[in-house]
Amino acid sequence: MDIQTIEYNLVLIGWVVAIMLGTFLLLIKTPNENAHMSYRRGKNTCAAAILLFGLELLFQWLIRFYFELHDPVLSVSAYLFTFCVASLLFSVGFCNMLAPILMTKRQHVISTSIIGGYLAFLIINYFMVPARYQVTGIIIACLLLFFITCISIYKCIVIYRKAISDLRKYYSDVVENMMRWMPGVGVGIMLFLITAPFTCLSPRWVGINQMALGIIMFIYTFICTINFSFSYNKVADAIIPQDDTQHVGKDTDPTSADGNANHAANLSNSLREVLQEKEQRWREHGGYRQPGITIDCVARDMGTNRSYLSAYLNDVKQMTFYEWVAGMRIDEAKALMLADRNMTIEQVANHVGFSSPSTFSSTFKRIEGISPNKWRNVQ
Repeated sequence: MDIQTIEYNLVLIGWVVAIMLGTFLLLIKTPNENAHMSYRRGKNTCAAAILLFGLELLFQWLIRFYFELHDPVLSVSAYLFTFCVASLLFSVGFCNMLAPILMTKRQHVISTSIIGGYLAFLIINYFMVPARYQVTGIIIACLLLFFITCISIYKCIVIYRKAISDLRKYYSDVVENMMRWMPGVGVGIMLFLITAPFTCLSPRWVGINQMALGIIMFIYTFICTINFSFSYNKVADAIIPQDDTQHVGKDTDPTSADGNANHAANLSNSLREVLQEKEQRWREHGGYRQPGITIDCVARDMGTNRSYLSAYLNDVKQMTFYEWVAGMRIDEAKALMLADRNMTIEQVANHVGFSSPSTFSSTFKRIEGISPNKWRNVQ
């Protein structure tokens, strides 16, 4: 099978797969809940990116194999524009699903302006620049795409880190597995997009390999986005700001569950003292031993709200909710292991509230720098 036949089949398979998956992802229904609104926007944006790839591959297939038009500048221009738009769409899609608070109107305006400016550059290069200089324009467009792609990848890294941080501020256990799809998709998209500018200037076999990688990326992104929908409610609880405040009368206790909290405001000394007392009572009752607790649960048990408890942990404790709970659990675990050396690691983990012995061991090692068994042996 010659290289042209391989390329023909790959382009055909690529646009069929991309259009099918993009359409299905766009049409698939999500729960009609406010919590799923951001996920729905992100899912539809990723679907639009996949559809765009499919349409671009269909365009390439038509002009190169069906109409047999040999216009490399037009072909490469369409290719570059597609990758520019897709890189921004994927970045916006991930932002909507993992950090919707970062997706402001300003970000939308910037993304739209970049797409408009890039399209204008390609149109001017194709219609207004003399043929002998168009290759130079394509090289400049490749460099611009590389720069835009690097910014998009950086944005996705920031989004992912923020989402992980938000999860640790909300959950007492390590729940990053709810977003285990993100690194895989990110690496795939990174390899696919960052090689795009160089593919235009490389031999045909490089483009064929990149196209094969793209088909794999379409399928993997589709599967991971669908799988993520099953855990999005839990993720949304952590990443979407909750309006747990109500305007209340002057005599209302500001640390009560109905109090008017402000995430950005610093806590007053009196509020800190009140919250310290509430924390001490909650700690004495062993509330941290409850498996799978969230910051909402603790705030409710302490008689305050999520906003004030979060501000207290940030300002006073200077740690995340996960670190705070893990620290208390590990402190009790060390006391138990010293008091009764016959207790197994599994018994200790269950007693202090860890979801599994492996989670306990990894958390213990992260905090103490040594495994629980080794720690007990050296005491």
